[in-house]
Amino acid sequence: MDEVTDIGALVREVRQELAGELRLRLREALADRPREWLVEQLLDLVLAPGLPAQRGIRAAAAPTEEPADERQRRAERVHTLALDLERLRRFIDDYQVLDRDTLIGRGLLIDPPLKGSCLLGPEHRSPEGEHLLTEAKDLLHALLFDDEEAGVCLDRVERELLTLTLPRHKAHVIAFVLRAATEIGAAGTWRDPGGMANDARAPNTVLQVEYGEVAEELVGNGITACLRLINNLEVNEVVLYARMENVEESTLD
Repeated sequence: MDEVTDIGALVREVRQELAGELRLRLREALADRPREWLVEQLLDLVLAPGLPAQRGIRAAAAPTEEPADERQRRAERVHTLALDLERLRRFIDDYQVLDRDTLIGRGLLIDPPLKGSCLLGPEHRSPEGEHLLTEAKDLLHALLFDDEEAGVCLDRVERELLTLTLPRHKAHVIAFVLRAATEIGAAGTWRDPGGMANDARAPNTVLQVEYGEVAEELVGNGITACLRLINNLEVNEVVLYARMENVEESTLD
């Protein structure tokens, strides 16, 4: 055999020797990953680079729908909120002080993994933390979609556009937003200066949904407070990207 053939044979031999260890270590690394994340990663591997499903608007992807019974329960809870400007101010004040450290200190958040890793499950929340997460999602729904008929008394005077970016495998946690939003696929570009949670080339979902704003601009403040709390209690990203901007050509009567 010539030298090149010998080198090739040596490389194959080393690969075969390491294959078992690599398989074991990879299995251990994947064992704790969320199922949704694994599914998305497999889809990205199977689909050839450049296919329409990997870029632009995902027209063929059906939004995740909440079960009808959950939608009904949410409607009942939203009606109970009896949301008006005064109650909205109180919610904003209460939510703004609940950062990650405060949630842990109050026992609402229990032994959470590092930000930028997996979703937080019920095992990471106390019953009070679970209730708070549900309340934040209900309030977010009320601010984005609901009107007086649903028990929300806010004088909405203009239209705003919310753009929310989050990892694709975590988008299902706000399924009620998905059903009324424009969903766009995007690859992450952000790099964590600390090196802990880079999302470069990671599959993301960009959600855009219009909502009505009040003259005091408290709806946007409330949405921000809700998203921050939902992130700290479930989504668990280092940075949850959200932007709100005025829709100039659309105003409410």
